[in-house]
Amino acid sequence: MLKSRIFMLENAILITGAGQRIGLHLAHKFLAETAYPLVFTYRTHHQSIDELQSLGALGFQVDFCDASSVQAFMEELPKQISSLRVLVHNASLWIPEADLGENGYQQLFAVHMQAPYDITQACIPLLRNSDQEMKDIIAVTDWKSQLGNADYAAYLSTKAGLESLMQSFARKLAPEIKANSISPGLVMFNEGDSDEYKQKRLGEMANPKEIGPESIWQAVQFLMHSSHSTGSKIELGHLRSRH
Repeated sequence: MLKSRIFMLENAILITGAGQRIGLHLAHKFLAETAYPLVFTYRTHHQSIDELQSLGALGFQVDFCDASSVQAFMEELPKQISSLRVLVHNASLWIPEADLGENGYQQLFAVHMQAPYDITQACIPLLRNSDQEMKDIIAVTDWKSQLGNADYAAYLSTKAGLESLMQSFARKLAPEIKANSISPGLVMFNEGDSDEYKQKRLGEMANPKEIGPESIWQAVQFLMHSSHSTGSKIELGHLRSRH
């Protein structure tokens, strides 16, 4: 874990899972377009981590499937920062039913529910310490979590649990701290996705194109600047009607 800094960061942004894809995009946007200090977690080291740190971001390597790793992070965090402006739960684990194995569901639960719950509890004092008018907790979930899918039952059920956590924290922390969810559909394809798979996924959507991480950033900005949005969910990328 990192050594203590000479000074404490104030009104910081904390993003979990910022080493790639959505989290990385959000991290770069906060660094480029706001004056807030950026703090982030990552599981696996990529070149992107070095790039974020070279821009002044404070990174913690944390394995959300390992309770002791999460505990060490929560103990170190208040030694590095004095207050938080926003906590973004973005860390995610994608395991289809066919690949769950013996501990797959426990891993999904740990990443999508247990770690967000524990980290939120640890961050509530830091959010309350912020001198900003508004403080936010935002979770990135999945649009299909309320629809279900036999091929991703465990994944979607834990994402639905994350949405439920935000509803409960919204009630608990209002009006001082807001808690909301962003529920996207297809944000972006992975490298190696076949053309057949891409056409199938796009054909399911009312607007047949990738949402893109910029849409997530726009939703984050809306929630941060909306004084009356708490306990709400922004849905992006609706499916075509089945009728």
